[in-house]
Amino acid sequence: MTTDQWVIPFYQKQFKWLRDAEAEMANYLQIEANNIEEQIGIEFNSMLDIGAGIGSIARALDARGIAMTTLELVPDLVEAARRRSPKSIDIHLGDFYTYTFPKQFDVVSYFDGFGIGTDEDQLNLLKRMKSWVKDDGSLLIDIYHPNYWRTIAAGQKMKIDDAERIYSFDEEHCRMIDSWWHNEHPEEIVTQSLRCYTVDEASSMCEKAGLTITGIFPGGAMDFDNWTYKETAPLSGCLSYRIKLTKTI
Repeated sequence: MTTDQWVIPFYQKQFKWLRDAEAEMANYLQIEANNIEEQIGIEFNSMLDIGAGIGSIARALDARGIAMTTLELVPDLVEAARRRSPKSIDIHLGDFYTYTFPKQFDVVSYFDGFGIGTDEDQLNLLKRMKSWVKDDGSLLIDIYHPNYWRTIAAGQKMKIDDAERIYSFDEEHCRMIDSWWHNEHPEEIVTQSLRCYTVDEASSMCEKAGLTITGIFPGGAMDFDNWTYKETAPLSGCLSYRIKLTKTI
């Protein structure tokens, strides 16, 4: 599999244009670490987080004594993670479809990014994630919900720090489209495109990978009328939902 050409340029630009607000996110990161521990439901000692970005979640869990390993494709993000992280976090730069690990983990996660490439790519990634987790371990994956992107987000435009963005929805391929540009250079647009899945579609794909959904956790949603973010929303109206997976017996 060849990674889509948009991936590295998009996330490089996004990282460059956004203000460094990690210090302001401290409370959010602790809440997210709590959520992860609650969603796994049992004590775990090791975790691999792929698509880890600058490693914020990894640092929050490392501080709780979890042996964290991260895998990220974008060099700029990996460099930032290495500058900010303690030596206890094992940070890797590489492609999810070719990178290998010499050990397995209690938990393998992919937050806020699943859906790059084709359905076949997603299936292959699930199989690779399955190979990285222990037989009695769990996976946590965020899945974008098509209802939200089709009916709520499509057409919405916003400004964030030095950037502007607009959402759209590719109905034929069931993909959310997220286009960004620097506010001083609107002609230079970078776009991410992520496949959205209903719960039934996600469940069917996971079954093909030898995985079973054992938990579903709806995420939040943006209220564009009032310009506020709701931390929790109904499954049918959430931006994304998180699934917990175990190996099928």
